[in-house]
Amino acid sequence: MSMSVLNCHHASAMEQLHKLAFDRPWSESDFQTFLTLPSYQAFGWLSSKHELIAFCLFNTVFPDVELCTICVNPKHQQQGFGGKLMLEALKKFEDFDSCFLEVSEINSRAIALYSKLGFKDVGIRKNYYKLPNGSFENATLMKLDLM
Repeated sequence: MSMSVLNCHHASAMEQLHKLAFDRPWSESDFQTFLTLPSYQAFGWLSSKHELIAFCLFNTVFPDVELCTICVNPKHQQQGFGGKLMLEALKKFEDFDSCFLEVSEINSRAIALYSKLGFKDVGIRKNYYKLPNGSFENATLMKLDLM
């Protein structure tokens, strides 16, 4: 399986996968908008049947890149798809200085993955995520030096 560059034609599949991964998923329209903007790039793993197994979306503002979201189909989690996808995708940004991301401070699986990939905790964003019940949780801000 090789990494594919995703485009607007993948927006529906991205929406469906995002719904499986997040309480407040982005819509197909959101993904179409992102993917029409020149600063956004998406990469994914597609099965031999063209099913989207995992994807990640980045926003680039040179000299930095931001991971906006990453999703792995629950049927394929804990098989290394997320980490492998991140490693392959980050190779596309070799001319950039750093990659930033925010992650819920209680999402220990994601934090462990990012830490394993070399991301370092560089701060907290208080009350960053609004939860379905109306309360908020903090985000951990993480950074990876790419150079």
